[in-house]
Amino acid sequence: MKYVFLALGLFVVFAACNKEPDPAAPTRENLLRGKKWKISGGTMTVKDPGGRDTALEYTKFIDTCYFDDYITFDSLDFGGLHSGDQKCNPADPDTRNFTWRVWGPDNSYIDLFNGFNTIFAVNTTIKPYHFDTLEQSPLKLDTIVGRLDTIPGFIKSFIVLDTIRELRFTSYKIPNFTIYGAELQDLTESSVKLKFSFKTTRLDSTNGHAGAPNNLEPFTVADTTDYLLTLTPM
Repeated sequence: MKYVFLALGLFVVFAACNKEPDPAAPTRENLLRGKKWKISGGTMTVKDPGGRDTALEYTKFIDTCYFDDYITFDSLDFGGLHSGDQKCNPADPDTRNFTWRVWGPDNSYIDLFNGFNTIFAVNTTIKPYHFDTLEQSPLKLDTIVGRLDTIPGFIKSFIVLDTIRELRFTSYKIPNFTIYGAELQDLTESSVKLKFSFKTTRLDSTNGHAGAPNNLEPFTVADTTDYLLTLTPM
């Protein structure tokens, strides 16, 4: 009897390991299909001119005319970028087509081919501001430095014009390009996160390259912008 039970137990384990997948369970492809997805949030992480990672809120760098645009993932791995009611240019087409595929372990990655052009990036600039004022209110912006003059008992004052440098991020739309190996995170029927990187450039202000008036101009160096975008159905 011991051998009969052992054989029966092996059969049960074998049957469990070879259980057919539930045909009703939605695949990653089917979760993407059949919905109108829009970019509802996310971040892009860039390096500031000092080399520090800086996370920027993505939606602040999208033109408002793109807020009602949406993406569809149709059958046979075709997709479309659809302009909403508010077009940025009246001549823009209603739909721009692209192709897509999911792949990798558990289909955790997606490629978006041929004209996927709804992504924005940023430029960085360092703008110096010069102030010339001796007003005490609301803020004194000049520095007055006293120095002994050549004549004993006299003090000569030098006014040093303070400079404030502003780091500014300005957006631009990336031309048609292909996204390879974007990671699909937390994919459900109500949202998905798309994680990918894009090669770009940035300013490097280190080693005395912080810009005028007393420094050399910043270098332009190669860099990578990391995206983590949230898509939700409309």
